[in-house]
Amino acid sequence: MSSNKFMAIAKNIVKKDKQLFDNLLEFEATKKIRTKTRLNFTVDKAIASTFKKLCREKGYNMSAKMEQAMKEMIVREK
Repeated sequence: MSSNKFMAIAKNIVKKDKQLFDNLLEFEATKKIRTKTRLNFTVDKAIASTFKKLCREKGYNMSAKMEQAMKEMIVREK
């Protein structure tokens, strides 16, 4: 495959799905594909504190519980 054709395909991928292209670059560098992403949002302090305490007491992973709740909402809303 010529270099020009390769670059055209790469540019097309970036236009269509930049996240895919970034994942491919990361895989090339690390040989690993990350399937998780970091989110940043705000919640009520009291709820956050109570949730954190509950998770600590029950031995839950907070991120896993949030992901589970998100999945359940997605299924319900479809």
